[in-house]
Amino acid sequence: MTDYANRSARGRAPDDDEASLRSRLESDRERDRRRGALGLVDLADEGGLAPATVAGLAEVTLEDEVADVRQFAVEALGLAASAADSDAAAEAIRAALADDHEWVRAEAVVAQSRAEPGNEEPLRGALEDDSGWVRRNAVIALSKTGAASQELLIERIKNDPHSGVREYAADYLREYADEVEAAVRILAAVLARDPEAFVRAKAATSLGDLGTDRAEAVLERHGLNDRSDDVRRSAKRALATARGVDPEQIDAGLDGDAAPGGGPGSQRERRRQDPGPSQGPAGSIDGLTQGQRDRR
Repeated sequence: MTDYANRSARGRAPDDDEASLRSRLESDRERDRRRGALGLVDLADEGGLAPATVAGLAEVTLEDEVADVRQFAVEALGLAASAADSDAAAEAIRAALADDHEWVRAEAVVAQSRAEPGNEEPLRGALEDDSGWVRRNAVIALSKTGAASQELLIERIKNDPHSGVREYAADYLREYADEVEAAVRILAAVLARDPEAFVRAKAATSLGDLGTDRAEAVLERHGLNDRSDDVRRSAKRALATARGVDPEQIDAGLDGDAAPGGGPGSQRERRRQDPGPSQGPAGSIDGLTQGQRDRR
């Protein structure tokens, strides 16, 4: 299952009971409030929280001055709201979608999709956020909840300057391809021209799942000859999927000489990211953005 890849608090919690963690939320010390929110993320993930705890998290989400504390609190609220109906949680999550910190808003998108999976409007609104990470999570959330469409995903692939948005739009397009040839045409352009290797790799995977003659031809022409070894490997697996054969039967010429691909955490990708709102595309080829600095 595709992950949102946020800075999740899960697995980082202090080993306290719920009442102790709830009391930490009221501390004057930032460290204690952060530890309380962290701990409650794990407890919420394990099966829900008491109404008093949800109310405390909602207050922190709305009022705490520290962005990390608000982010972990809204993450806990999303997990708690998915286990029990809570108006307080839902209202705080919706408010967090307008937080002044992009990571809080990005986490609020995830929480919103869990708290109100049938409510598409806030998620669609998040597609217009200045932060690419918020838009990325909105694409994932809409796709996971069945509310995306081929049109929406293609529009994101063509026009969004953030590589993470394009990556997941290309990934989910195979699931929403009502007009397969149109989807293949767009994914072919991504594989041939997108500047980021991990976006091209997702396009290759989707082309393999769609498996048309043109998809196979594009994988052979562009995927197996990509400058990134990561993309070439993805194309090899995708071509095997399209043909229903073992990947070892595909002669991809993988000799380790290709340049390593960019991706989350790579030096190239980190150089392309810095804090601040996303800017518009610096240029495009067939609607695919070029030279755009993704913002984190």
